[in-house]
Formats: sequence, structure tokens, C-alpha cells
Amino acid sequence: MDLKRLEYFLLVADHGSFSRAASIIGVSQPALGRQVQRLEKDCGARLLYRHGRGVSLTPEGLDFADRIRPLIRDLALAMEGPAAAQRPLSGEITIGMTPTLMSLMGLHLLQKLREVHPGIKLNFLTGYSGYVHEWLVDGRLDIAILHDARRSRHIAVDFLASARLFLVSHPDAAAAEGFISGASVPARSLARLSLALPSRTHGLRRTLEAVASKLGIALRVDYELDTLELLKDVALAGVAHTVLALPAVAGEVMSGSLKAVALRSPPVETRLMVATSLNRPQTQAGRAVLEAIRPVLVSSIERSPIPLHMAVAQAR
Repeated sequence: MDLKRLEYFLLVADHGSFSRAASIIGVSQPALGRQVQRLEKDCGARLLYRHGRGVSLTPEGLDFADRIRPLIRDLALAMEGPAAAQRPLSGEITIGMTPTLMSLMGLHLLQKLREVHPGIKLNFLTGYSGYVHEWLVDGRLDIAILHDARRSRHIAVDFLASARLFLVSHPDAAAAEGFISGASVPARSLARLSLALPSRTHGLRRTLEAVASKLGIALRVDYELDTLELLKDVALAGVAHTVLALPAVAGEVMSGSLKAVALRSPPVETRLMVATSLNRPQTQAGRAVLEAIRPVLVSSIERSPIPLHMAVAQAR
């Protein structure tokens, strides 16, 4: 059986579309269709339903995909060969992370990899968690760091760190509400404030909505903004309050242009996860980058001139 056909089949199944998978692979849609049809003929079973919205797995296709996925990963790793351990690591790894993490550790990660594995080329993409998750599933990323990701058929996740969330306000707006820098405020206070937050597709917003639901309150989200810079600009202008992890606004807090007070009752935290695609075998270069992320994050937190209220989990 042709290994390439198996990989093509998994891509079509995971993306639910021949056209989308073809664009990722870089082959024509008819050629991809023929490869999958030949695989179905080899298997003696129909693996995909074709319909107007794309494709979906038949019961036989679902069982087949679950069986071959770990085999393909193991085979790809085996093909690297014993000699690979003797060679300097090389390759191109694309990593995606949120803007907050990028500003905190992006440069440090780049420098660390250049120091220990100069043959590895790192490419970075930054965006809110919803976008980063899409890029990982679409095959644009090898590694992602994002908020509150959950394991699925497509991605594996590993808990990296927790970060306390802070209500972020213009100093005048904070004073008007009685918020004192360095203190904390009940999370219930969010119900009465005009807020600027990311849209619901992103992990930070989902975390806050879950807290609000448990408290029986509704968030007053007057501005849905999927860009960190604009969220900060809105707070800097005193137009609305926002909620962020402290690394996102460390510079503004230090300069006094923004005030940040921790949310409590309950303490509100976001969980940062390292995610990888289950559809793409992890290379030795990729594993080297994964091993560097945790110590680089610890070092980046320790370098901060102010406490960032982040706790990095121990490696498993």
C-alpha cells in the first residue's frame, strides 16, 4: 500500500475537503481524488462520504483513520534513522503563539535555538488562540502555544503554564471605580464595567465567559476586538476596560499609563497549552524546539522587572 495515499487520505479526512487538502499538499484536486479512490479500492471499502459541503468519514473510514494514524507517525520517526542522532539538527519549524507570549518569550526562544541548534530555522506566527488553533489544524504550524486548548482527534496538548488575569484600565477609569493598583477586585465586578474583549472564538474570552456563567453574571462586552494592540489602545484612551495577563501590559503598567488589578473570588487564570498536530509527525528538530519552550518561558518570566503572576508547570 502506498504510504503517500495514506497521508493524503488523512489530510482529506481531517480537513473535510478535497480542495482544501489539495491546496495544502500542493497537488491538483483531481489527482488527489484519484489517489483516495485507489486507496478505497485497495481497502475494499468506501472510506469517505462525498457531499455538497465536502467530505466526511464513513464508519469504515473512521476506524481505518484511527488505525493508521499512529502507524504513520511511528514510521516517519523510524525513517529518520539511527544516524540522525549523530548529525547536527536542522530543519524549519513554524511556531504560533499569542501576542502576549510572543512579546514575552519569542526573542528569547529564537536566541536559545540559535545558540544550541543553529541549524534549526524558526518561523513565527502570532495571533489570538482561535486563529493559532486554526493554523495548527490547517497544517501551517508545527507547534502552537495557546489558551485553554483541549486534546482532539487533530491535536495533542501539554499543559505549559497558568497566568493570572488582571482587569486593565486607564488610571482615571480605575480611580473612578475605586480600583487600587496592587489590590484585587471581585470577578463579579466585571458585570458593571464596559469591556473590550476578544471574540468568543478565542481562549481568553471563553475563560472569562465560563467564570461569568459560574457567578451568574453577564459580561458587558461593548467592544469585540481580536487584536491585542487595539485592546490596549481602547484601555489607554479610557474608552473601556479590558482583561489580560500581566505580560501583555507589563510596560504600560510600569510606566503608569495603565493600571492592572487582579481578579478574585474566584481567582481568574488562563491555562497556556503547547499543542502539536496529530497529523504531522514530529521531527527531531521539532522535538528540540518543544524541549526548549518550557525553560525559555521560565527564564523569560524571571527576567521580567515586575512579577508576572505566571506559574510554569513541570515537564512530564
